[in-house]
Amino acid sequence: MNTEPVFNVGTHLPPVSELNLRPWAQSFGSDFYGALQVAAEYCGLRTVPAHYPYCWQHGTWPPWQKIRAEVIVYNVPKSTTCFVARQDEAAFLKAGGYAGARAIGLPIIYTKPSGLQRIPNSLLVMPTHSIHSDVLGLSNEKYAREIASIKNRFGLVVACVSANCIAKGLWASQFEEQGIKVIRGAGLADVNALKRMRALFDSFEYVTTDSYGSHVYYALYFGAKVSIWGTATPMLRENVISDGAWTPYPEAVDKLFSEETERKAEVYLGPLRVDPWIGVQNVEVANPMVGHDDKLSPNEMRAAFDWTTVSILVRSARDSFESARGSIRRSRFRRAASAAKRRLLATVKGIVR
Repeated sequence: MNTEPVFNVGTHLPPVSELNLRPWAQSFGSDFYGALQVAAEYCGLRTVPAHYPYCWQHGTWPPWQKIRAEVIVYNVPKSTTCFVARQDEAAFLKAGGYAGARAIGLPIIYTKPSGLQRIPNSLLVMPTHSIHSDVLGLSNEKYAREIASIKNRFGLVVACVSANCIAKGLWASQFEEQGIKVIRGAGLADVNALKRMRALFDSFEYVTTDSYGSHVYYALYFGAKVSIWGTATPMLRENVISDGAWTPYPEAVDKLFSEETERKAEVYLGPLRVDPWIGVQNVEVANPMVGHDDKLSPNEMRAAFDWTTVSILVRSARDSFESARGSIRRSRFRRAASAAKRRLLATVKGIVR
């Protein structure tokens, strides 16, 4: 009989901490999942500088989905500097008109080691997550039952359900009905999301999922034994076309759902379709996908993001000057308004007299 190891979320994982996301036009989603906080810490900065007019890809964009450059960076203006994971992505974006595209690796590779020990014979279940724009939901019961049928093979089984799925009522209740513990995964506005994900991937020996997602290569990158197993959650055309990145390009959606794209995907994903208690452990496969070889040093990142000490001081001085000049203008306006008011009152008094 297996004795379940203790996994205390409060002790083992960074807490959920919501942040106010920047307006899209200021950072193009680069602050999703706390990515800019991770970058600031990596650069040795106490806070995230206000200046960040760039686009930094937050998840793995697989090679078989390089269909339209604009979709990869969510239709940001082509004058935007776009940071992506890999050199092949940067080249694809440049060919599509994004001259400032540069490979620097994904945000999660800049997180600090969690320091947690991997729990032997533990399984982390990561079902396909929904996104905010999805218009159709799916039944999740069958996959939860399939996981329940193998849970006795492991000493600990935990399902990680995204914040958006929990909010939409997906996955959590189905796993709980099967006696499987559920923990919250990543949320767009959670400043600790990437740190939580790394802590999970550092802690579990095995990670399994029903379908491809960034979590597949994240888990491989941090040394877990990964599998794609069970009844897959289908990707629905209605949900893809409702995603603002894809909406303007129905022809790209057609190609996404083509047999050609499916064949290309299987070249990468086929070897991972194994039983969860076997799993594939291969950091070398994950390294290029997350941009490991293009990872910047702290000094290189500060230069790339324009977060050098000189740049921060110059912007601070400029902002202070503009603020002071605005205050002077407002002060002059108030003095002029007060003088006009006095003249008006004097005129009124003169008329009354």
